[in-house]
Amino acid sequence: MDYSINLLNLCGNINLDDESAMFFVDEGIICVERRENEFYIDKKTADTLRLISEIKNELGVNDEGASVILNLREKIIDYQSKLKTVFDAMDRSKSIDELMFIIRKSESFRNIIGSLLDNGDESF
Repeated sequence: MDYSINLLNLCGNINLDDESAMFFVDEGIICVERRENEFYIDKKTADTLRLISEIKNELGVNDEGASVILNLREKIIDYQSKLKTVFDAMDRSKSIDELMFIIRKSESFRNIIGSLLDNGDESF
């Protein structure tokens, strides 16, 4: 990864205080590289910090609330990807029997169903 963006400079530009940035480092949500008493981040981390700043400033939530929102966002993105896999298989199958065969034989479907069950959805 290319850690070339100065963390504190970015925070000043996006209206995010240094303490908040360090909270997200401590939480493991963002990764930094330390060089000569300064912290550097990559582009993906900078994008995450911009999102954090938007969440905090537009919704008025604290660091902990922003952390919860980011975690829920990640789960939603993960479920969207899993649902896309299901719908793609449905589109590809020519019959219910073929779809059931795909579901039974596909490890990705077992992983999808398993993750749904792990999250307390008893309907499967």
